[in-house]
Amino acid sequence: MRRTNDNGETLLEIVLTIIIIGITVTALISGLATASTAGNAHRANVSSDAVMRSYAEAAKLASRQCAPGAPLAIEFLPLAGYTVRVEPEAPVCPAVSTTQLLQLTVTAPEGLTQRMEIRVRTP
Repeated sequence: MRRTNDNGETLLEIVLTIIIIGITVTALISGLATASTAGNAHRANVSSDAVMRSYAEAAKLASRQCAPGAPLAIEFLPLAGYTVRVEPEAPVCPAVSTTQLLQLTVTAPEGLTQRMEIRVRTP
């Protein structure tokens, strides 16, 4: 009578195990990379929003300190790498009963661009 020895695994079992582990690790690494990219994009978005709102507050402060028809001297220093563009390029203080529309465009170092419109009035 012949005895069979079933103590070890076959080559097919080992190869299938390696394939399953490889697929699992690849999916895990891909998910972590996606989460990291999304986190960086969110951070850039929040920073751009903070720069834009700070510029809007600086414009509001400048409008309180100017005379109607005078140049609107907005003093603002954005975060490093961020650029702020305003249209019209040379805003003026509006007359007492009117408002001045400013279109702000903030560009982040990663290339993300956000836009906002504000209305400035002279108190």
